[in-house]
Amino acid sequence: MSILNVLKTPSLNLQPIFPIRDEIVFVSDAIGTCVAWPKDWVIPATAVGNAKQAPRKYGRKKTKQWVDTDKDDDDLEHLPADLPPALLSLSKWGNEFLKDRATIHTKLSKDLFGTERKIALFRSDLFAFTNVQEVAGDTIVMYMSFLREKLKESNMLNMIGFVDPSSLGVGNSTDRSRSFSAALKRGKPGQFFLVPYNTGKHWILSVVSPSEELVYFMDPMKRRMDVTTDEWRTIVNQYGIPEQIGDKSCGYFIMLYMREIVQDKEQNWTKKWLTRGDEKYTMQDVDVVRQEWAEYVLKFTSN
Repeated sequence: MSILNVLKTPSLNLQPIFPIRDEIVFVSDAIGTCVAWPKDWVIPATAVGNAKQAPRKYGRKKTKQWVDTDKDDDDLEHLPADLPPALLSLSKWGNEFLKDRATIHTKLSKDLFGTERKIALFRSDLFAFTNVQEVAGDTIVMYMSFLREKLKESNMLNMIGFVDPSSLGVGNSTDRSRSFSAALKRGKPGQFFLVPYNTGKHWILSVVSPSEELVYFMDPMKRRMDVTTDEWRTIVNQYGIPEQIGDKSCGYFIMLYMREIVQDKEQNWTKKWLTRGDEKYTMQDVDVVRQEWAEYVLKFTSN
């Protein structure tokens, strides 16, 4: 189930059915992500509309307060200084047209993930990207679509593939494993898969080689993955990746990692980031990604 809004009511701020340890404790922690949820606990909108109206109770009316990620009051008029030109143009467009929950929407072809993927970017997504705040999954997916076009231009599609991050956040561990396995079956011998994943409030990147049963793990906070597993022959913690700046830049650093991998025609990044180093990303590097992302998204504003 995709979490968009949560009532600010203590009795309703329940734990998710399958909580993620140390990351998602309450439903409100999962806003902008997907969590497993029993089907019989979901009330379709049609059922709500057909329900009999309860007798009216008189008295003081309680106002519902929402934690709303898609609200229209995200400020796209007073913008930060020195924005990348394309992001400035996109933000000005969004300030005028992304109102009343309007979205930038499209359907990406099955070439990216093996199945078609619907995308919807809200005003809040542009606000977050403009102000270097936490990014949502569809924001990451749009950049993955951009990177795939770059791979096509470089004749590298047989070298690198992509896995939809939203497919890893739905269902129980068995469902997620099946979804992940199905995605990897699309691969060709020797092909790497870029797998961004949101643990709740933090983005990480895994680069998977199915044919070698090998996983390269990249956490912008430089935390290690437990290498004890029966699922993969080898897990390599990439210690040399640049460490994120601040506490909300992980999504941008994930995009930068993927960008470097896609640009590396010799695929030497495995050795480059294997050992600890002094490489750092600056705000100028982040702005390169923000410029590319905005240029790409602007193509879909006429939909």
